[in-house]
Amino acid sequence: MGTDTEVERAWHRIEDWLSRFAPRFRAELNPPATAAEIDTVATALGVALPADLRIWWGLSNGVRHGIGLPSASLIPDFSSPYPTSIALEHWRMHLEVQQESYPPGLREEMARFVADQNAQPAGILEPQLYWLPRWLPIAGDGGGGGVFIDLREGPLHGCLVEFSRDHQGTTPLWESVTQLWVDVADELEAVDTDMLRSDRIDDLGFGSWAPPNS
Repeated sequence: MGTDTEVERAWHRIEDWLSRFAPRFRAELNPPATAAEIDTVATALGVALPADLRIWWGLSNGVRHGIGLPSASLIPDFSSPYPTSIALEHWRMHLEVQQESYPPGLREEMARFVADQNAQPAGILEPQLYWLPRWLPIAGDGGGGGVFIDLREGPLHGCLVEFSRDHQGTTPLWESVTQLWVDVADELEAVDTDMLRSDRIDDLGFGSWAPPNS
């Protein structure tokens, strides 16, 4: 039998913590994505997906994003991971909104800017609001923001960047999907679980983020 990868070990730690301390949220995790579902994303973007993203989606196809939002945010500060179908849907939406938001006279100039930025190495980020064809949103906060994975080439290929409706970060928050889930697992396991009681949840001290607690 093969040895689990680091992303698999991290995700199993998260699942174990959720099963013990947040079973309702644990039940909102989707079953594994199929290889065909993951390949559909890669084909649409025209790029190979990082191995750890494929492995993670092969463990859990995100969190249910049906009517309403997930009951909690698994990723600090407010995001929960997307299934493959919603990641692809939001990727298309970001590109369409960007195209429609510029008047016809500026669209050619914007297209040149996007093409230039799309050719830059992963992790090179400008402060203005824009969206690139090689940015795939993999988590959302329900308010137009979330986390995208930068699929451009370069040493930081596969890094993760937080974004909102108004801007995207100028520095990656995580170097990979693996680092994201290792950090989340570490955060959850460091929680004083006595404070998960409803009357003490506000005392956890994670700033604006509270871990799943039901």
